[in-house]
Formats: sequence, C-alpha cells, structure tokens
Amino acid sequence: MSDPRVPEILRRRPWRVRPERFVLAGLPLAARAQALAAFGQIAAPFAQLIVEPDLVTLALPERDWAAMRAAFPGARELAPLRVISFELDLPDDLIGFLAAVSRALAGAGAPILAICGYARDHVVVREAHLAAALAALEALAG
Repeated sequence: MSDPRVPEILRRRPWRVRPERFVLAGLPLAARAQALAAFGQIAAPFAQLIVEPDLVTLALPERDWAAMRAAFPGARELAPLRVISFELDLPDDLIGFLAAVSRALAGAGAPILAICGYARDHVVVREAHLAAALAALEALAG
C-alpha cells in the first residue's frame, strides 16, 4: 500500500527532464578500475556508476560517454535516453513513491530504469518514450 503522502507529493509536479541526452553503458568487470578513473574525470551534473558482481554500468550524458567511449571498445550501449528527476528531498520513510511512478509509466508503455540517490529519485526512459512518460506523470498527478 502506498503512503498517503504520495498523491500530495505528485500533485506538486516535482519532476523535470534533464536537458542532456544520456547513455547507459555496460562494461566488463575487468574494466572496473579504468571506469572508476574515467568516471572521476567527468563534470556532468548527473551521472551514476554501478559496480555489480559481473558488470560495471555507467549512466551519463552522451557528450561524456563520447569522450571516453574509445577506452571501452567492448561496451554495450543503450541510447538515446532521457532522465526525469524528481527534484525534492523525499522523506526517508516514504513508501510507494517510485512504485506509483513505475506503475504509471508501465501503463503508458514506457520502460524505465530507476536511479535513486540519497534523497531523490530519477527515472531513465528512452527518448522515444519521453512524451508518453510525461503524459503519464501528468495524469498521475491529477
């Protein structure tokens, strides 16, 4: 069950689409040190690096990926992507916010990648699904 604060938060329409186009890059685990070093050199206002047991994943602006792509010739890429950021500090005890967003975007046929920071959530959508995702959020907000 969702937290009763979720509808009120959504009615504030706290989202914005980041202006950059993004890339999701999958790298072999052997590229971990190289990816960490390259990631440390980017100045993007929004990016994420995830290290999993068998894969390193980068979510970053296209321009930053273009600058480092040659160093990772075996990378898998998904692009162009857009990031919808929920620009408010969500309460740390909030339940169901991302579930409500995910359900609405799924209903609109927009696959997502959820990225969560310490206090804010973001969803990554394919650029082709951006209009449908935004329309779904508007409908969800009421």
